[in-house]
Amino acid sequence: MRRRTLEEKLEAIRLVEAGNSPRSVSDRLHIGHHQIYEWLYIYREKGVSGLENKRICKKNQYSFEKKCEIIREYQESELTLPEISSKHGIASSTLVGWLSKFNKGGKDALASKQPSPREQSKSIMRRLPKEECEKENERLRKEIERLRAENLLLKKVKALVEERESRNRRIGRGPLTN
Repeated sequence: MRRRTLEEKLEAIRLVEAGNSPRSVSDRLHIGHHQIYEWLYIYREKGVSGLENKRICKKNQYSFEKKCEIIREYQESELTLPEISSKHGIASSTLVGWLSKFNKGGKDALASKQPSPREQSKSIMRRLPKEECEKENERLRKEIERLRAENLLLKKVKALVEERESRNRRIGRGPLTN
């Protein structure tokens, strides 16, 4: 999904404020209707400056308490998900993720911090000691040698079977079934 320009956002808001429904504007501009509702909320709360694309350099880390507070506010208020996410300055997808975790595992699911894919890859890709690397390389060389020999054997068997079938076809016998 590409970022929309300020002009595109303002055009969608102008169409809604001119009396079109957010869904009809969504269909007309090929933008998800949830996105249009979110832009409307931001525009009404913060004006045009709230709609400007802002690059976030630092990934926010939210405490367990803050996540619970935002989820509780969503459940108890009449605000929509896009309105809550805009109000707190978080992506709707982040809030959806929190709600999913909360619905599956309760508050405890929000507290448990799963390692990020980057952190997981670091632990998987740890460097082995030199002697372990040499042992692993030797094991892999032997496996490659064994697989090459097996491959060569299978090719020879296939050639023999094809030769036998060819001979049988020449003398009028059908292919063997075994």
